[in-house]
Amino acid sequence: MKTLKTSYKIEKKNYSFFYKGKTFRGPKKTLIEDQDNLLENVKFDKKGYGVVNFDKTISHLKMKKFIEKLIKRLIKKHSKKKINNFRLEKYHLFVDLELHYKIIKDISQGIKFSSAISRIKLENFMSKILKINVSTLNKKFTNKNHKYYLDPKRFNLRIIRPLKNDFNPPHRDAYFDNHANGVNIYIPIAGSNKKSSLPVFPKSHQIKESDVLRTKLNTLFNGIKFSVPVIVKTKPKIKLIRPDPKNNQLLLFSSNIIHGGGLNDNKNITRVSIELRFWRL
Repeated sequence: MKTLKTSYKIEKKNYSFFYKGKTFRGPKKTLIEDQDNLLENVKFDKKGYGVVNFDKTISHLKMKKFIEKLIKRLIKKHSKKKINNFRLEKYHLFVDLELHYKIIKDISQGIKFSSAISRIKLENFMSKILKINVSTLNKKFTNKNHKYYLDPKRFNLRIIRPLKNDFNPPHRDAYFDNHANGVNIYIPIAGSNKKSSLPVFPKSHQIKESDVLRTKLNTLFNGIKFSVPVIVKTKPKIKLIRPDPKNNQLLLFSSNIIHGGGLNDNKNITRVSIELRFWRL
């Protein structure tokens, strides 16, 4: 199978990528027509995403300290070297490629909630924002043997080193049946700014599947295999933005919105973020 090249835009910058896999288009309808829209009660429903301020129940500082301590412990576990003056933003200076992959493997199954990052507080906060009672538990998919089972007692941690292919290609989470019908949140923990934050394609949850050219699962994207279907082209053309939530804020978006594809363009700053999903109770 031939390796093909395509491109997309983030803000005003063009990016190109290579992919290898069969492509196809879907039916002349939007995915969200047949799904639960948890953004129906918020003012940014039409955009498909919004930046929201935390309330007093959630502390960015406590989150960062917890994650920093966790990553530092994993570096020590695999390298057995002393670590001085460790900061998440400088993670890339403390690890080589082998050590990085060991840490990614350790966190790949998710991280258990704690007092610093409380499941209950996040569920209550999100329910208040959405004006719908939501949970990290997807009631329709409770089978732990499911290939893409999402453990409601864990959250995902993303580490994106500067100028490395650590990011997912442009995709929709709703292509996975157990990810659909929900909302996603992106919480910046360290190193998240206009050059590194998660890109989203505004209003793309309203694009019909017939106007989306995508690959099947397990496609090569820039030489790396990803389980998510890669979105190659859309009509209108893929044009992502970086909303750039600050400390004590989060980015909230529909599982149907196209997102990803964001290289960390900072030359010497690692981006660390929390990713989590919610569904109607």
